[in-house]
Amino acid sequence: MRTGEALVELLAGSYGVDTVFGIPGVHNIELYRGLARSGVRAVSPRHEQGAGFMADGWALATGRPGVCAVISGPGLTNVLTPVGQAFHDSRPMLVLAATTATADLGRGHGPLHDVPDQAAIARPITAFSETVLDPATVPGLVAGAWDVFDNHRPRPVHLALPTDVLEAEAGPFTALARAARRAEADPAAITAAARALRGAARPAIIAGGGSVAAGSELRRVAERIGAVVVLTGNGKGVLASSHPLCAGNALSNPACQAVLAAADVVVVGAGVVSDADVWNGGRPLPRAPGGTIVRIDLDAAQLERRMQPSVGIVADAAAALAAIADALGAGEPSQWGAAQAAEVRAAVAAAASPAMLPWLRALKQAVPAHAFVALDSTQLAYTAHSFLPCEAPRRWLAPYGFGTLGCAIPMAIGACVASPGQPAFALVGDGGWMFTVAEMATAADLGLDIVAVMWDNGGYGQIAISFDDAAAPPIGVAISSPDPESIARGFGWHVRTVDRPGDLQHAIAQSFAAGGPNFVRVRVPRLPA
Repeated sequence: MRTGEALVELLAGSYGVDTVFGIPGVHNIELYRGLARSGVRAVSPRHEQGAGFMADGWALATGRPGVCAVISGPGLTNVLTPVGQAFHDSRPMLVLAATTATADLGRGHGPLHDVPDQAAIARPITAFSETVLDPATVPGLVAGAWDVFDNHRPRPVHLALPTDVLEAEAGPFTALARAARRAEADPAAITAAARALRGAARPAIIAGGGSVAAGSELRRVAERIGAVVVLTGNGKGVLASSHPLCAGNALSNPACQAVLAAADVVVVGAGVVSDADVWNGGRPLPRAPGGTIVRIDLDAAQLERRMQPSVGIVADAAAALAAIADALGAGEPSQWGAAQAAEVRAAVAAAASPAMLPWLRALKQAVPAHAFVALDSTQLAYTAHSFLPCEAPRRWLAPYGFGTLGCAIPMAIGACVASPGQPAFALVGDGGWMFTVAEMATAADLGLDIVAVMWDNGGYGQIAISFDDAAAPPIGVAISSPDPESIARGFGWHVRTVDRPGDLQHAIAQSFAAGGPNFVRVRVPRLPA
């Protein structure tokens, strides 16, 4: 067989890859020959950016790496925005991109899709990015990618595959033995953490995206000590929003920051406490004098960022929290956590703009609890991040640190492909919607149950407010999204249009009941944030 075929067969047979998102071209046909040979499902978006966002949504929904297959040059550069998002939010993604034939690499001969060094372009936003010059190196590179995905802070990996290498004959590849394992917690650090928590009167936990597979262990520790649980955006759903100890993803709320400042012990569980969560200009979170900080993370470098730990634990969150729970033993939980969580939840609800609140309540009432929720960067979504509930992990799909536009619909597509029969809700703006509007065709091709609500405030409404706040003339924000109903119908979506919150709740309920791809346009005047 050829290298492209052998690579796909290796991924399918030894690493469980069963779906690839990508666009075929003359330079990656050998990868697609391998997809046909191995039976791996090929999902075809309309743009490589859509492929990357779909792969990211897949990774969020499954915990497994999303895989992209793209052409050389523009295929790779088009997919880099979602790669950057996955890098910032610590999610696994494998990008297989064709590149210039080895005889032309970096020589400026001008072949089709040529860039001087394709692997170098992707390197800053990947765990590693390498050009495959010899088919014999493929098993080692793939094993290295899965070592990142399974044992370290998960981040994207890019392999640039020269066209002549893809076409070269290669025997079936054998997967290398997986010798590496996740770091195991230092028993002394576990003992120190348990000792601090056992004596805590005002315990708190901040759960990040690295805790997404540690929900039961986190709940066990929180309930044992009575800790208030605060979530980062990427950690939303780790503890159900309805749990009495859950304060939600409210790190930017002053009431939440006051609670953390009063806590005598704070456990930070596997997450980037970034400015996209805190919005305080990059300052460290306040802490109580003499308070103890316990940090758990697979990434040792992360332990020192924003909050200096009293106890640092380099380990998987689930394993570390389980060990802490065992070490805690029996005891009476503090009553402080539930009271503080209730106060923070009330503060978050009170902070919602009166102009936005009826719309947010409509979403809260209408979106099914079991649906994926995908949020784009748009005015209504900024409050919805902390206002809407989430009852389970891996259902909340949103851009955080990278703050991309246009990701919601393709991320919802990726999650639905990963979870057949489970519906998705996507909230988009009339500006950002246009970034990836073509992926509505992909959703229709696949017959997915997606309800997309477009918040139409006549352009980049939130950016216009930012211009006003800066006393700068608002230039470039009054853009058009012409006749979105006809565009959505043209892509095969059912369409509804509303002007009032009560109508929105009814339209969303109708859309989910109808099944398939549904589009709801919300027409509003420009509202204050």
